[in-house]
Amino acid sequence: MLIKESLVSAITSIKSNATRSFLTSLAIIIGTAAVIAVIGLGSSAEKALEQSIDDLGGRTLYVSPGQNRRGAVTKGMIPLDIKDAEALARNNEHNWRISPTITRNRQIKFGNANINERVGAYLPIHFNVRGYDLEHGRLFTEDENYGRKRVVVIGSDVPGELKTNVKNILNNEILIAGVSYKVIGILKEEGSTGWQNPDDELYVPLLTGAQRLFGTDKVDSINVGISNDHNIDAVMMTIEEILRAKHDIGPGEDNDFRISDYSQFADLRRQATGIFTALIAGIAGISLIVGGIGVMNIMLVSVTERTREIGLRKALGATQRVIMMQFIVEAILLCIIGGIIGILIGTSLLFLFASLNDWPYALPISAVIGSITFSALVGLFFGIWPAKRAAKMDPAVSLRYE
Repeated sequence: MLIKESLVSAITSIKSNATRSFLTSLAIIIGTAAVIAVIGLGSSAEKALEQSIDDLGGRTLYVSPGQNRRGAVTKGMIPLDIKDAEALARNNEHNWRISPTITRNRQIKFGNANINERVGAYLPIHFNVRGYDLEHGRLFTEDENYGRKRVVVIGSDVPGELKTNVKNILNNEILIAGVSYKVIGILKEEGSTGWQNPDDELYVPLLTGAQRLFGTDKVDSINVGISNDHNIDAVMMTIEEILRAKHDIGPGEDNDFRISDYSQFADLRRQATGIFTALIAGIAGISLIVGGIGVMNIMLVSVTERTREIGLRKALGATQRVIMMQFIVEAILLCIIGGIIGILIGTSLLFLFASLNDWPYALPISAVIGSITFSALVGLFFGIWPAKRAAKMDPAVSLRYE
């Protein structure tokens, strides 16, 4: 009954001073909105990252050339070649997908347009390993690779760079380093990965690139695609065993190649996102504390303004406990209302930012519940002092207050 009466009294007081109540809650509103938006953006970014990883169809290991060391002497970089990739492909222990890579920049010409762009030589399985999807036409085949056919698949941005469109370039010839290649397919837009942009690249069969375009069997790297349920350490150990035997590396000698895990970079990015989100949310949470101080100050002013009311209530039999409850409930209610408004604003901002960045909308329910709970605790903590001051007033002195 006491809480109900205190709640009715608090609502009446807030309504009668609506503008002041809103300004009192403003810091709580801003702080809660910031916390919700930041935590939501962090969760949405993490979801977007996880989707990007899932689109790759599993995890991708990256084998690259390393330095040749014999004791303390370094003898330069030892390149990988197509036979290294073939040695890995012959091993089916982990059911992996092997995709060697040779890339160079070459002059590309179509009509009157002339650009210098990245050209990559790959096996047909490369598109599956990297999770690239086809938008128009088709991908090249194993037969076209073994036949060294002059066919090319292009990234989604290439037609625009060549000042043409999909209809005009698909199934037509373009010049790569002065040699004619037929455009058989165009990939869907993939977006930049940070160190390269697959949308700008041109893709030719591996043996075509090695023998007809680049004149080398040395590869830049070997992509090893595996499913997510594989033991990464065991897979890396198998790769190491095969390549050490292939390169005739004896016991105790260092590897002349490096093995990297793409997902490690994703994990680091996820950790960085989590730390950044926690930091910004903590800073935003400070504004809730500042808002609580504002609530306390306004409540102290309210106690002073309502001195006669407090004196009258105490003269009519209201106890210190009743007076304290009245002001504590009012402070908590102000903070909760501010928290609810802040949540509505924060979720709206989150939806807007997620839509602009094409991220999934992800808002943890725990953030909403936590914001409301924290707002109520702020109201309780900062409402105690004004409530105690009101409760300790002498009714005789309060009734004479002007």
